Amino acid sequence: MPNIWITSLCSWLLVSCSWFCLWMLSYSFIVEPELAILLFPFALRLGITLHSEKRYWPAVYGAELWLMVSLAILLEQPQWIAVIIASLSSIPLVWYAQKYYYGSQLRRLCVMGVVILTAALVNTFILEFWLDSAGMVFLVSVTGGLMLVPSCYLIWSYLFQNVWMPLTVNLVAKPVEMRSRHIIFYVLLFALNIIVQLGLPDELRRFAPFCLAIPIILLAFRYGWKGALLGTLLNSIALIVARNGVSHMEITDLLLSLSAQSLTGILLGMGIQRQRELNQKLRHELARNHNLSRELIKAEESVRRDIARELHDEIGQNITAIRTQASILKRIENTQVGERCASTIENLSLNIYDTTKGLLTRLRPKTLDDLGLKEAVQQLVRELECEAHGIKTTVIWNEPENMDAELSDATNVTLYRICQEALNNMVKYAQATEATITLTFQQQAYLSVKDNGIGFKQEDTLGGFGLRGMRERVQVLGGKFILTTQSESKSPGTELQVVLPRL
Repeated sequence: MPNIWITSLCSWLLVSCSWFCLWMLSYSFIVEPELAILLFPFALRLGITLHSEKRYWPAVYGAELWLMVSLAILLEQPQWIAVIIASLSSIPLVWYAQKYYYGSQLRRLCVMGVVILTAALVNTFILEFWLDSAGMVFLVSVTGGLMLVPSCYLIWSYLFQNVWMPLTVNLVAKPVEMRSRHIIFYVLLFALNIIVQLGLPDELRRFAPFCLAIPIILLAFRYGWKGALLGTLLNSIALIVARNGVSHMEITDLLLSLSAQSLTGILLGMGIQRQRELNQKLRHELARNHNLSRELIKAEESVRRDIARELHDEIGQNITAIRTQASILKRIENTQVGERCASTIENLSLNIYDTTKGLLTRLRPKTLDDLGLKEAVQQLVRELECEAHGIKTTVIWNEPENMDAELSDATNVTLYRICQEALNNMVKYAQATEATITLTFQQQAYLSVKDNGIGFKQEDTLGGFGLRGMRERVQVLGGKFILTTQSESKSPGTELQVVLPRL
């Protein structure tokens, strides 16, 4: 209980000082004490009560009522009773608005907009009989609300919604990095705006507000709606300083300019921030999909390896047993028909073995598991009989000596399959005489397969599933797939380049 009284007393003192300073600033700008209360002080009280607990409202409203009564007595303004009624009439409005003031930033900003507009209408209805211009009351209330209520939300969000890290030894030891170039840039930009406001001739002064849009756009692009709000506040100060002591008509134009600037800046910042949040979610989803695809590829290769091992062991043993039994049958069978049947069984078993061996190679290259990627690629060149087809093939292997991390199974298999598909196409269609396979391993794995053949059209690769499947697989792993043909290069032949991360 004592803490509440101490907090309320401190809040009363802080609100009183802030309220009076803002009233002095408003009065020096508008030069009408009643309208000065409606500009910044009312907006301050509206923003504070909207973001504070109801048990602290008596301190906030008490500070405002005490100052209004004191100023009314000092300035001999007995008609300020209407201003006091307008202040008290906002209590049910804010009380009801707090029930819906939760959730996303967009929802909170929408509730703030409704509260500002409703409070401005209430002020206009109550004070239209006391002041000459009801439209001026509405404009002053809306302008002050648009400038200060979101600012109160910004401060409240920064102080009470952010997660603050405890001050540990690591944080104490870590030096604070001040981005002074940003501060200097924005200070110079706003100083230039004020100079433009004060130095332009009268015939060009209407174009000066366009210069103030530049810092708003920059801050909105960098910090979202919060940066746009900061830009509008600094611009508003520049406008008020540059237009101090102007006529009533110019004050109306300036209030309209401030309101439009504040509303436009907040909406622009909200749009940019919303787009940035969507882009961040999209990047997160893409990264999650990439990771999931990589895990699926790893699981697929693991299943392929297990199935290939089981098929090799089981079928190999069974075929060996069948051939043994056929040999025994040939030796003990005296008839010609029995010997012929035994030979047929032995030949069929050999055919099954050869077919299974080819399927196992397609399912999972055994040489890759037994010999590694380098030896497997060289064995692939020998199996495809590149030399017999008149293709002189060179395999270049570049790997730093200090490279300790091994390639993942998915990367190894992908590089091997790409080499296999490229060499198959080269033997069948390229009509090449020279080919070079280059494998380089640094922070990423680089593969280049180049020949001096006749090349082909890019659209021809869309009809088959070989290179297109490899391209999709490389993209799933987060790599790059570049295919350059003769029609796209001055040098004859085809070059396939692949870059894969070391997963």
